[in-house]
Amino acid sequence: MEQNNEPINAANRMTISSDGLRAELIISAPQNGGSPPTEEKIRASLEIQGVTYGVDEEMIGRIVENPQYDFPYIMARGLEPIDGTPSILEYKIQLGKDIKPKENPDGSVDYKDLGLIQNVKENQVLCVKTPAGEGTPGYNVLGVLLKPRPGRDDPLPMGKNTKLTEDQLQLMAACDGEVDLVGNKLHVLNTYTVNGDVSNATGNINFVGNLLIYGNVLTGFSIQADGNITVNGSVEDANVSAGGNIVIKEGIHGGGQDSSQGVVQAGGFVKSKYIQSAIVRAGGDIESTYIQHSNVQSMTNVTAMGTKGTLTGGRVVARNNITAAFIGGRNSAVPTTLEVGNNPATVEKYHRLEKELETIESQMSSLKPAIAMLEGLEQEGKLSEERLDTLNQARTAYQTLGDNMAVQQKELEAVKEEMASLGYGSINAKQSIFPGVRVVIGSEQILLERQYDFTSFVRGGDGISSVPYQA
Repeated sequence: MEQNNEPINAANRMTISSDGLRAELIISAPQNGGSPPTEEKIRASLEIQGVTYGVDEEMIGRIVENPQYDFPYIMARGLEPIDGTPSILEYKIQLGKDIKPKENPDGSVDYKDLGLIQNVKENQVLCVKTPAGEGTPGYNVLGVLLKPRPGRDDPLPMGKNTKLTEDQLQLMAACDGEVDLVGNKLHVLNTYTVNGDVSNATGNINFVGNLLIYGNVLTGFSIQADGNITVNGSVEDANVSAGGNIVIKEGIHGGGQDSSQGVVQAGGFVKSKYIQSAIVRAGGDIESTYIQHSNVQSMTNVTAMGTKGTLTGGRVVARNNITAAFIGGRNSAVPTTLEVGNNPATVEKYHRLEKELETIESQMSSLKPAIAMLEGLEQEGKLSEERLDTLNQARTAYQTLGDNMAVQQKELEAVKEEMASLGYGSINAKQSIFPGVRVVIGSEQILLERQYDFTSFVRGGDGISSVPYQA
């Protein structure tokens, strides 16, 4: 076979990366005395591929002077665009109201001066915005402009009674009032003031802003506000509902933990000097010096404040922690249940389903003997047409109750599974927790048979255990 000894020149292969930001050149070696790479041929390869931006001129000279074959040379680099910076919101007012009442040396807690209201004046600047950056454009190696992504532009948190400056970069109060962050918007809320008691003279109150009651909320009345409620006196078996926080400087005396009247409910925290025989629900913390014989539920924490803080009787549910100096009654006949680690709404659903199942079981138990008696008469051929109708109705009712029971049991199991999947949190006794207290953490529970001092209860792999008090 005749060997081909014709010269073969060095060959160029130019590729462009998928993002267009890099052009690479690989040169195959010349054979049989073929010519090495030249500047003209390299530039021709760049031109053929359309590479015009970021060409490394020095690299061309180095290749021609000292070529390396089958080696990827980076001949051109594009310029990546720089994305814009996000806008910045700078609040000129204090956010959050983590107000802690003063604890006196004797262990009592002063709820008289909490400074909860943050007042602003008309045209006061509430928030300043630094605009989002547009970014810096780039180019790919083909010279094509690469546009940057503009920064995220967060709008100013414009809520009720606020306004923007002409440049749209400042948010100001449109009137005098209390500023509050609700969700992601700033609202300037007017405050409705009652200089005495909520009574026959005022009737029930429903206000879109904040409520300030200088007196008491008397039995049987109702107050409701979209914002915060402050009561300088006490709440006496009345309904109080706020979209924000509730502060009751004296205390709450309800109609009993199972009453439908006397419910205090807040989207934020509830702070009260005492809570007695009441129903209290809060999206935030619940704090009081004494909580006695009440149904109390918090989506965060429940705390009986101070060195004398006492929690006795009733049921207290918190998503995270329950803390008091003294928990339960020295007489174990005082039933006290504490539950943490569950969503209070889920706990409520659990107890509701339990009661509904008990009712269904009772109704089925009542029907069973009657059905059995009528079926006996039917077998003996002694059943009249009227009684046959009664038997059929009883069977239908029994079947319906059974179907309902199956649905409720399935729903109850789902709730139990949800509770079992949570189960964190702690119950903390700064001084003593007495016998007879039922401790529930998630799906685990124990009934205390002795007194524990300076103790916290937590849930681990082996269930609920006691550990030294943890603040």
